[in-house]
Amino acid sequence: MTAPAVRGRLFLVPTPITDGAVDSIPPVVAASIGGIRDFVVENERAARRFLSRILPNELVDASTFAILDEHTGVESVAALLLPALDGRDMALLSEAGCPCAADPGSGLVAAAHIAGIRAIPLPGPSAILLALVASGLNGQAFAFNGYLPKDTSGRVRRLQELERESASTGRTQIFIETPYRNKSAFRDMLGTLRPDTLVTVARSVGGSEESIVTRTIGEWRRAGAEIRKNPTVFCFLAASHRVTGEGSGPVGRKRGTSARRKTGDPLLKH
Repeated sequence: MTAPAVRGRLFLVPTPITDGAVDSIPPVVAASIGGIRDFVVENERAARRFLSRILPNELVDASTFAILDEHTGVESVAALLLPALDGRDMALLSEAGCPCAADPGSGLVAAAHIAGIRAIPLPGPSAILLALVASGLNGQAFAFNGYLPKDTSGRVRRLQELERESASTGRTQIFIETPYRNKSAFRDMLGTLRPDTLVTVARSVGGSEESIVTRTIGEWRRAGAEIRKNPTVFCFLAASHRVTGEGSGPVGRKRGTSARRKTGDPLLKH
């Protein structure tokens, strides 16, 4: 009887979410991937730069890098797992933060499950989760919605859908945007969402220019703030649900009370 083939493992490797923040990567990451020479990455240059900060240069130079990005065809993903199918451990690196969240790596992990390859997540920073926990919005129920539609009409419709869903369920809605579309996305939020909907703008999370500010749409309108072209996470929670500090259930906002939470600078203008 032939013994079953030994599979390598697929390590899911976090990278810093801001330039220079390599200290945010726990030591267990370097310890776990020190023997790995096969990497799947979004950008080889960025991957080499990060790995050279946590591993000896000679190990990085001896490694091979396969590209998995938004242009990789679905039919090509399974072939990236050949090192693990040959019995070698391999690793997946995201461009920033933890792999597979708003990241093409999820397709590789899905293929690994089908092939019987164990996927091992390593701890590291997530701008999405950090923005949520610093927002003061509902952390008991939330949804990450990736990117909203690029066109204004589609984005407005999606914002309206998400706000209705938040109002009916109490779920915090989270999305990200390409930095050069931050201004138009925020403009559409100001013009679409209800005045008492709470909105968190989390800019450059984990970096030296970090700013995490939560206000109602009405307060944002009065502040006249504009959004910079920095990596930004947006969170919002409809007015019919608020979270108290004493329990996990949503409650109504009382007249005359403030729901604002803020960390960092109060204005986001250039």
